[in-house]
Amino acid sequence: MTDARATALEDLRSNLTGTLVLPGEPEYDTARSPWNLSVDQRPAAVATPADVADVQAILAAATAAGLGVTTQPNGHGATDDLEGVVLIRPSAFDEITVDVEGRTLRVGAGVNWGPALQALDGTGLIGLAGSNPEVNVVGLALNGGHSMFSRRHGLTARSIVAVDLVEASGTVRRVDDTDDAELIWALRGGGGHFGVVTAIELELFPADAIFGGSLVFPSEAAVPVISAAFALAREVPELGLDIGMMKFPDLPVMPPHLRGRVVASIGLVHLGDEATGRAYADRLLAVAEPIANSLTTFTIGQLAAVAAEPTDPMPTADFGASIGSDDDAFAAELVEAFLAGAERGLMRCGLRAMGGATAEELGSELSAVGAIRAPLLLSAGVLLVSPDIDPVAALQPLHDLADRHGVLGGVPSMLGAGTLADVYEPAVVDRLAAVKQRVDPGGLIRSNRAIRPA
Repeated sequence: MTDARATALEDLRSNLTGTLVLPGEPEYDTARSPWNLSVDQRPAAVATPADVADVQAILAAATAAGLGVTTQPNGHGATDDLEGVVLIRPSAFDEITVDVEGRTLRVGAGVNWGPALQALDGTGLIGLAGSNPEVNVVGLALNGGHSMFSRRHGLTARSIVAVDLVEASGTVRRVDDTDDAELIWALRGGGGHFGVVTAIELELFPADAIFGGSLVFPSEAAVPVISAAFALAREVPELGLDIGMMKFPDLPVMPPHLRGRVVASIGLVHLGDEATGRAYADRLLAVAEPIANSLTTFTIGQLAAVAAEPTDPMPTADFGASIGSDDDAFAAELVEAFLAGAERGLMRCGLRAMGGATAEELGSELSAVGAIRAPLLLSAGVLLVSPDIDPVAALQPLHDLADRHGVLGGVPSMLGAGTLADVYEPAVVDRLAAVKQRVDPGGLIRSNRAIRPA
């Protein structure tokens, strides 16, 4: 770092109410660490602003020093080393306000879905949350966001009502459809390219009852069970379905019935009564006997417990793709590809069923993430627990599968490495780039995913 930049950052630190951590300081490695511990990002500084005035000071100092600025609440989706960039952690922006009558949720940029869902408990309302409580509300929404409620109510980005934004110039704005229709269009799925978001307002939806959970089947039943789940997704377009396979490590900490096994899993969420939800599940249970069955009624505050996803940062190699096939032949190919990858270290592969509201044109013109034509969104990960694991080899069978069945169009939050051009049509990419040029012509604000390849 040049002396001029070092001086500028020291001056910034002296003017902040919040904190600034620099390379070489004891707190730096912890402060810079993203959710994916395999990403070795090394920003020029890590700032934790206390308020909007601090954000403005960070933007002004970075501009003067020739640095970039990016925001990572938890570091999900981190893909860059962030050289020459000030990394903002917005943890101090922790507001949670539920307007039951207006059916909106307002949260600060530091709020994760776990506390937000707890605040919704008892209101009779739901937000289009991710399944992991440690996922940030703002980060999920800005990057498209898929929820197990999305087949009923659409993608999370399309539920954005308004965004509190500090532009690259330092101007503070509340952006909505009336204030700046083109900018709010870009914020609904275009990621963090357009300023520093300090708060967001999301539409909420009524839900008197929720039923769901997961069914786990032995690998021998994987093909017929997954085929049945695909059929169920096609026939019940409002039903939330997460279809996948997992290989559990052969470790003593694993439950005996799962230790060392390869399994197929079906996550199911029905917004409605238990009897109807169980009737849907019975179509899967008629195919094979499950190893585990966690189906139950629950409240919105219990969503994270029902999904039971890992909540600790870990080193992984991830892959995502939009899949254009959902027939029986594809189910067989998927299982074959996973088993081949599992022999090389692949641990999980999931397919979120799309269709329903995610495929509707209604309202899609209001957001960068539009109607999704692909019936399935694939995501997979390799846990890098040993230097002997080659993530490229482990993921290759799924890359080959996506080469055969992949289609353009998807959700950035489900994407692994890549750019927005990997999921959006060229016209959408061009429009996003035009909005970026208007609000940040100097390219001060960076995002985890570039709009298009450099």
